[in-house]
Amino acid sequence: MKHFSSGTIVLLVSGFICKVLGALFRFPLTNMLGIDGIGVFQLIMSLYSFSLVFVSGGVTTALSQLISSARASGQTNKIKLYLRHAILISTGCSLLLGLFFLLAGKSISAFQNLQNAHAYFLFLLLLPLGSLLACLRGFFQGYERMTPTAISQVLEQVVKFGCGIFFAYLFSSISITAGVFGAFVGVAASEVVALIFLLIYYAIKRDKRREIFSKEFSRRTLKEFSLANFPLMLSGVVLPLVSAFESLIIIPRLVQSGFDTTSATVLFGLQSGVVGSILNFPLVISIAVTTALLPNLSYQISRGAASKHIIEKGLKMLFYMVLPTTFGLVAISKPLLSLVYQNITPEQIKYAFYLMLSGGFLTIFTALMQFVVMVLEANGEFRYVLFIVALGGVARAVVSYSLSAVKSINVFALVLGGVAMTSIVCLFGLERLRRKINFKLPLVQMLVLFLGTALMYFGVYTFEESNYFSTLANTFVGVIIGVVVYGVVTISVLMNLFNLKKKTITNNVV
Repeated sequence: MKHFSSGTIVLLVSGFICKVLGALFRFPLTNMLGIDGIGVFQLIMSLYSFSLVFVSGGVTTALSQLISSARASGQTNKIKLYLRHAILISTGCSLLLGLFFLLAGKSISAFQNLQNAHAYFLFLLLLPLGSLLACLRGFFQGYERMTPTAISQVLEQVVKFGCGIFFAYLFSSISITAGVFGAFVGVAASEVVALIFLLIYYAIKRDKRREIFSKEFSRRTLKEFSLANFPLMLSGVVLPLVSAFESLIIIPRLVQSGFDTTSATVLFGLQSGVVGSILNFPLVISIAVTTALLPNLSYQISRGAASKHIIEKGLKMLFYMVLPTTFGLVAISKPLLSLVYQNITPEQIKYAFYLMLSGGFLTIFTALMQFVVMVLEANGEFRYVLFIVALGGVARAVVSYSLSAVKSINVFALVLGGVAMTSIVCLFGLERLRRKINFKLPLVQMLVLFLGTALMYFGVYTFEESNYFSTLANTFVGVIIGVVVYGVVTISVLMNLFNLKKKTITNNVV
């Protein structure tokens, strides 16, 4: 548990820094390109995210799980081969997919009603770089070394912020799509810098012994890696694939419902670029917890150790931090949006608040889904994860497509689709884990967390609506009120969480 706790803290700190830098990147970018411009950026970024997950999405998790299991079983001679197979497969696929976007970029841009979206041409460089980053991060995480991942992520965000804003400003005088291209040039520069750091770190820390592997041993490790990687790759592709599908159909569907193209793009920009970027902050916590817990849990399972306590503590820690962070952001969203977005209108702020409120529940479901999937992966349930994630992805796509053409629902259909997907994955995943591990959570403590979150939200929201001070002062005081209220109400849960000798409250449920 020591590695899990320290790894979680390292990733939380780096994740928070990255999200702050990511938000700081989007704020001036939105002001520079406009709401419609950030909508264009998100349309292209959705396809990039899908492509990157397709070629490398399973690699980080597969390497982390396989390397930690190899360490636990004493088969450390497999580790170098796992990394070699990962690099060859991932970069090979990324080069092929990058070539596809180089040839088909203009057609894709035309289908999305975008003019000269040259950013697609950069995918030939971006995807191989992203694949190599994923391989090296998975390698270090398998050793429960979260620091290299954390530092490389922070470096990546710092360079993306500096270079992305600079090149976006440089090219935005030509056109909006040219400004978007400049932003992606900054993304490419950030990946180069992060990769150089990881390569230097690997060169210093790697085992320099030369080993000769037989062809049979190499084939066996390739099979082991493939059995883990390909189901993870396919399950990891589902979410960005659905997001890419939504980015392709959302504007035409909104136009079909009665919006003009500009209004439709603005709505999508609000949902994905403005609201989405803020609500991604709480998911830093779930990503940190699951990333740090996966190799630790896989290691314990491979050694036959009990994993029930690790899962219960990880899940309590997740809810304790995600619930107040999510709805605290929702409570201060109106003054926060007016502070960070210069060109946003009062009507857009009001619309964004309702998107934030509904999206807050989706964020909680998403965090739980990420945790459940991680526990299943640590137990080697790769194919089952693929099944339930694919099932949830189909449900999300159907809901999003069906409801987005209803004018009264419009972009809220994306939130409803997300809730449908996460609910299905959580229900099926928890039922599987009930039979396999039978871990439990204290009902009373969970109710305390929900009560603390509700009191915190209504207290902060009521204060923000009163407008006692300036916008900045109101926001600052609101945050303090939220921290105090939540901290006082949930102090018993916090004490229980960090007191391992204290017995949990009875009256448990899964």
